[in-house]
Amino acid sequence: MFRKRKKIILVSAISIMLVTGFLVTSLASYFVSLSSLRSEISLNELPLTSDNIYSEIQRDLLRPVFIASLMATDTFLRDWVIGGEVGEAQITKYLKEIQRKYNTFTSFFVSEKTRNYYHADGVLKKVSPDEERDIWYFRVKAMKDDYEINVDPDLANRDAMTIFINYRVFDYAGNYIGATGVGLTVSAVNKLIEVYQRKYRRAVYFIDRNGGIKIAGSGFDKRVKNISQLAYYSLFEEKADSTSESSFNYKKNGQVVHTNIRYIDEFDWYLVVEQPEQEAVKGIFTTLVVNLGICVVVTIVILVLINLSVTAYQKRIETLRGIVPICSFCKQIRDDKGYWNKVEAYVAEHTEAQFSHSICPSCLEEHYPEGFKAMKKKITRDNGFK
Repeated sequence: MFRKRKKIILVSAISIMLVTGFLVTSLASYFVSLSSLRSEISLNELPLTSDNIYSEIQRDLLRPVFIASLMATDTFLRDWVIGGEVGEAQITKYLKEIQRKYNTFTSFFVSEKTRNYYHADGVLKKVSPDEERDIWYFRVKAMKDDYEINVDPDLANRDAMTIFINYRVFDYAGNYIGATGVGLTVSAVNKLIEVYQRKYRRAVYFIDRNGGIKIAGSGFDKRVKNISQLAYYSLFEEKADSTSESSFNYKKNGQVVHTNIRYIDEFDWYLVVEQPEQEAVKGIFTTLVVNLGICVVVTIVILVLINLSVTAYQKRIETLRGIVPICSFCKQIRDDKGYWNKVEAYVAEHTEAQFSHSICPSCLEEHYPEGFKAMKKKITRDNGFK
């Protein structure tokens, strides 16, 4: 019973050491990998995605800004306005050609002198400071920048939500004479956002300085109109800076979401790129589970081998520690199977001891008296006695 208890203690101690060692090693590896992954997402992946998207924005969305800039400096447009806006067909043809050539949703010009709103189908209306939907024009007239990007319903196209590039127009003497530009439908821009999201597998949306959601992909909650409604609004206020980009993370539905904010000067908007880490962490977690599974298998194999070794060793010494049946005359030992064995054979089988044979003095005198006498004389002679 005592030996069995010692065996259990030994196996248990080895089990605890193996499991603890494997567990600490695996968890340490997991958390180091997780930390490295989070740093990689925040410091490299998201900023790189933001750079790529910004480059594509320059190609896809800043093109209309360039078109509006060309319109604002076009000599035909300025000469036509300075000449008294004679010939409505001319400006209509000009705007229609701009729309056709550059594949814009709309193109327009609003004259400061007549307040006529010209577009590709003719005069749409006269703008008035008293009409709410005309406020944009008087805002453009008063602003210091050359242009603005604004999202408004387009009166000429059944109030479809449109991204307008409103560009200020000046005559050759630098006097303000009106506003021109082009428009893209929000739905068209949303398609670009969807392309970005599928391409980079991240959430992409745009917000203005006040936190208003300007453009967002299909995965964004349509009920959220301003980021002040979101849990990480305080982080945005802390990190947002019109001169740089910032990164932070927050928890949403129990998982960490990494966020990168980049200011786009041309739009006066912020580009926000978000990536939940769940998908990226899934691979690391799978590796952890596999490692733990391997650890369990290795531990079981080691314990089985140890148990077999200990059991075999105990069996070899168990009989010698117990009662050994030995013959009173010939001194042979009976084994577990009932067979009688010589002492040396039995001991050799149940221990690691080996035997070498000799004769003790008593047996030598009893069985070989002549030899015993000769040996005794030799010993006496060697000791100096006659």
